[in-house]
Amino acid sequence: MPLARFEKMPGQKKEQILLAAAREFATHGYDKASLNRILEQAGISKGAAYYYFEDKADLIATVVRHFWLDFMEDPELVFDRLATEGFWDTLTDMYIHPFDHIEERPWLLGFGRAVWELPEEMRGSGHLGAVFAEAIEWVRDLIRRGQELGAMRDDLPEDLLVSLVLTLDSVHDRWLAEHWGDLNREEFESFSRIFVDFMKKALEKPSEQQAEGVEGGPAT
Repeated sequence: MPLARFEKMPGQKKEQILLAAAREFATHGYDKASLNRILEQAGISKGAAYYYFEDKADLIATVVRHFWLDFMEDPELVFDRLATEGFWDTLTDMYIHPFDHIEERPWLLGFGRAVWELPEEMRGSGHLGAVFAEAIEWVRDLIRRGQELGAMRDDLPEDLLVSLVLTLDSVHDRWLAEHWGDLNREEFESFSRIFVDFMKKALEKPSEQQAEGVEGGPAT
């Protein structure tokens, strides 16, 4: 993760560097992103990158974590506030919420695309792997909270449920990145509601009657 010197920088200066880096990765992708351009846009001297970060992989991991935490600061996503009755409505809001962020910062889509285009081994190891591991644990905690509330099924192994949520979510994000320019606000919200309803049908805890039907097998 970033060197101690970066952590000691004033918040506004750190934000400048991370914003410049995110835009550079969004425009040029990881491989063609230039540290010199990032530093120039951030208004700091050339050569300072290695004063603050171990390498470019460390930089993109720091940017990912920064914007991930920024998104997670939404008070609606505090698990203790989730309730059985509004559990799936809250998840719907979670999928609609990014629209506001992307309207304000349209480069976020390009940055997200740049991250997903990284080799799988890079996303699963090193500093970036640690950030993705945080996101996976967040999904795991969400599932556990949903099960506590009786809103999510508990008849499948936890790791399988986590994989299902992550797979569906990554498909959603990739599709959104490819079709963002074709959607207006109303279409995006409608799509998000349908998508979460699809997830709900797959992940909602079955009723007792449904469970008995599965256990009993097909009627003869």
